[in-house]
Amino acid sequence: MVMLRLKNLVTASALLAATVVNAQYNCGDYHKFNCERSTDARFSLNGQSKSASVQVGRPTELNIIVYGGQDYRISFCYDEKIIGDHVVARLVEKVRVPREQDVDVVEKEELRDANGQPTGQFKDVKRTVRKTVFDDERKVLWDNTEHELAQEVEFSAATTKRLVVEVMAPGAAEQKGRAKGLDIGCVGILIEHMPTPNLGF
Repeated sequence: MVMLRLKNLVTASALLAATVVNAQYNCGDYHKFNCERSTDARFSLNGQSKSASVQVGRPTELNIIVYGGQDYRISFCYDEKIIGDHVVARLVEKVRVPREQDVDVVEKEELRDANGQPTGQFKDVKRTVRKTVFDDERKVLWDNTEHELAQEVEFSAATTKRLVVEVMAPGAAEQKGRAKGLDIGCVGILIEHMPTPNLGF
């Protein structure tokens, strides 16, 4: 009888631990239930919104596209018991910048005899050609450390751009209860959009 109770207790403990771990790392829909929507009813939920498990102190990125003629609102929500009372966030534009680069190429050149006739033999000829290559440069558009650690930002996109939402969790100052000793928590990035209103005459 004691053995049966002990077995049941071990099984219950294992299930509880599995539930805690699963709750800890199953962050897929966190933004849907924890991020506050805009009070402006014109904003619609954007399909690029996402949630993820984030480790304290390690930056993570979400690549998005914003389209010209749209207003956007990006907000953050997180498990404060692990992540802390804020996240450090930046919006960074990825810009493809062309530059010229000298590249060595090897081409085959047919050998000719003394009369200028082809011999059917070839030699490698190395030459340098100039090509245009593209580098991805990153331009910081918004940094919440320069805006009192704001946990949301609104902006208008005049043109279509590729953006990176960078997020880093500082960690809770004091962890309590089941969160004690954990360094991975849920972070949600809620993206909302609406057509840019036509203002003025």
